[in-house]
Amino acid sequence: MARWKQVAVGAFALALVTALVPSTATSAAPPPAAAPQPAAAPNGTDDFAEEAAGFAKERGITEAEARKRMAWQLVAPDLDARLTTDLGSRYGALWIDVRNGDRVTIGVTGTVDAAAQATVKAATAAFGLTVYDLIPVKRSWAKLSADNDWLAGEVIRVNAGATVMLSAGIRTDLNAVQVGVPADGVLTAAQKAFVEAARTRLGAGLVLGTSPSRGFEAFAGCDSPYCDPPLRGGVKINYPGVTACTLGFIAQSKVDSKKYMVTAGHCAMDRLGNWWSKNAGLSEFKVGAVHHWIFDTYIGDMAIIRIDDPSAIGWNPQPWVMVTWGLSTTENFTYHISSDNMSVVGMRICTTGMKTRMSNCSYVTELGLTANLDGLPMRNLGRTDNCSQHGDSGAPMYASHVGYGILVGGVEGDCDTVYQGIRTVERELNVNILH
Repeated sequence: MARWKQVAVGAFALALVTALVPSTATSAAPPPAAAPQPAAAPNGTDDFAEEAAGFAKERGITEAEARKRMAWQLVAPDLDARLTTDLGSRYGALWIDVRNGDRVTIGVTGTVDAAAQATVKAATAAFGLTVYDLIPVKRSWAKLSADNDWLAGEVIRVNAGATVMLSAGIRTDLNAVQVGVPADGVLTAAQKAFVEAARTRLGAGLVLGTSPSRGFEAFAGCDSPYCDPPLRGGVKINYPGVTACTLGFIAQSKVDSKKYMVTAGHCAMDRLGNWWSKNAGLSEFKVGAVHHWIFDTYIGDMAIIRIDDPSAIGWNPQPWVMVTWGLSTTENFTYHISSDNMSVVGMRICTTGMKTRMSNCSYVTELGLTANLDGLPMRNLGRTDNCSQHGDSGAPMYASHVGYGILVGGVEGDCDTVYQGIRTVERELNVNILH
């Protein structure tokens, strides 16, 4: 289960500010019914086969109910994009309400009037979603985004030279922005002053959560699984004698047919030569050299590595991810990625890292996160309760055959993971994730 953490910071007499989302929910006019299940992936597999049983067990519901909820989640990112336009300045964002049957919940500023209901009804109908909640909220998505931008700049400023790290991000489920404060360590005078200023400036629009005291670690390391060709996400890739990371997704250039491995930028930084992987028999073969890497506060953490095919082994890269057996997944080494999309708070998301090995699923807790990643402030990350370890950097973040991002760091021993959104990777590296 996701651990939604909030903390009062007694060390400098700051009371916990709880975001006030009105408790009265207005349900959609049609009676509850399952949204149509999306079509199967192109290879004919069931979109929910690898995850439904684990989700059902985790939630204590039937597998049929789990599939219904997963279908709601699948359309949520596209619905979010449409409502951003259709509701304009009144849009208060959407999220998956993990405490209320995983229903899609849509916020609108002001009263839930006939105009808002009609707009939302038309948008949800376009995606086949008939079960959702429409509720009034105080702050619009535009307001949350602007507040988060201010927090991000301030967090980067006050964390410079500090020994413990603050973070900041958006909690659409609380209709608020969140500042993460370490549970241990001593804040600097500048950090304390910033938190006080944020409380004064944002009032009930700010909540205080926790963040790892030293920030998030970039998870490069060694060990774990390999596959025979075709090359796919979730397997170990090596820079011999130096480091190892996880292959996230297979991508293709937007200008030609060249194929690349997508992984974390900090993995490839200053390791520009040939990367290698192994087959199931543990014989090592060259994949290719780094084509482009980015590890930048304002752009992100991402890299693409050339796949030199034809090769001695014939990598024949495919749009697959290796899903291993786990408490919340069913083994499928040819798990097909059929599309990619943005994330929403509360959505269930899975990952396969080469060090953790066992695929695991959890929930998105924060978006637009600004946090310290291996000593560098990093903006616009996603945060989840997935478990990860050193060596998992670059791992695919996925659910229901949709790619959402690549894992870039976390807190080892505490299921607290951060990831880079896949749409940013595609835009900045000029590639498309192979579908």
